[in-house]
Amino acid sequence: MANKRKRPAAMREEERQAQRAAARAERRTRRAAEQAAQNVPQKTEAPKAPQKAGVPHKKKKINKFRVAVVCTAAVLVALVALGVASAAGVRTPISSIAADGEPEFFSTVKPQASAAPAENTASAAPTPSSAFDGALFIGDSMTTCLKNYVTDGAGSTTALSDAEFMTRSDYSWDEAQDELNGGEGGLWLDDDTALTVTEAIDRFSATKLYIQLGKEDLTYNDVSDVTSTAQAVISALQTKYPNLEITVQAVTPMLEWIDYQGLSSGTIAQYNEAMQTYCTGKKNLKFLNIAAFCTEGYLPAEYCADPEGLCIHLNDEGCAIWADYLLGNKTPEPSSTPTPTPDPNGDSTDNTDTTDTAGDTYTDDSGDYTDNTGDYTDDTGDYTDDTGDYTEE
Repeated sequence: MANKRKRPAAMREEERQAQRAAARAERRTRRAAEQAAQNVPQKTEAPKAPQKAGVPHKKKKINKFRVAVVCTAAVLVALVALGVASAAGVRTPISSIAADGEPEFFSTVKPQASAAPAENTASAAPTPSSAFDGALFIGDSMTTCLKNYVTDGAGSTTALSDAEFMTRSDYSWDEAQDELNGGEGGLWLDDDTALTVTEAIDRFSATKLYIQLGKEDLTYNDVSDVTSTAQAVISALQTKYPNLEITVQAVTPMLEWIDYQGLSSGTIAQYNEAMQTYCTGKKNLKFLNIAAFCTEGYLPAEYCADPEGLCIHLNDEGCAIWADYLLGNKTPEPSSTPTPTPDPNGDSTDNTDTTDTAGDTYTDDSGDYTDNTGDYTDDTGDYTDDTGDYTEE
């Protein structure tokens, strides 16, 4: 057998060095490919020169003391920077975030809010809501006068224009009570839809109710019956709407010397007094005495809209006073009860006496009367003196 030729040791060492260099190059290539896939830039290492054949690789000894000094210095610099940033009360800017997504250092001090630019406080202040947002006025022809004043007159420039009105010329407490007992609605919308008093409250989501009724009821009815009906209606509304603020408004009196089937300034004064007493001291219930400006107990002629008619409705001047009471510009004082006043013919009367619109007939509380000719009769048609004779003037 032939002897194998042995390769020199130097050649074998060169082969091993070449193999190692090839392996390192392969690892660098593979690492670069992986890093490229992750889009992370890496430093490209320069290929190391192959070790000379026969020269063993010598590892560089690490100077641990130098590393410790460098690390300590880096920590101290970071702590100093952190203290400065904390004292300034600022956060590390985004630009100081390192490539791996972590900030170089963090501040534990919350930054102070920057001063906002000065605003025009006059325009920025919220507009206060109107006192009559959510207010509903219900009444008869007297309230219709106020409605017209608010809709078409000077009242349209006031907060009253924010309120809703539901009126009918002959609406009454009696009809409202009938509605609460299941009757049909008597208040009409502009589209001819009939509503009951509760349907009107619900439709307008009313939070405040101003109600003025009684003119129709006091015609042909006793004051006690009218006030009883009115109080029953109010009590039912308070039960159904416990949070509803209800304001009962007084009925204004009539012109002097007017009496229409029991409706007079005297009966109106009695009704207003009874309703004011009922409303006093009750939760969510008020009485507004808008009749207070009639200081003599009668409606002054300059405020009457219908001196040739019922002599009770207010003109624009009268409605302006009414609006002032509602808006708080006037404080009502107790109104006077009508007192006996001479009639144009010189006769006197008390508050139960009546005259017709022509001023002819005078009746005192005993039932006797005199006409404008001066004749006098008792309730049997005759006058008798203590001798039994009948005379006339």
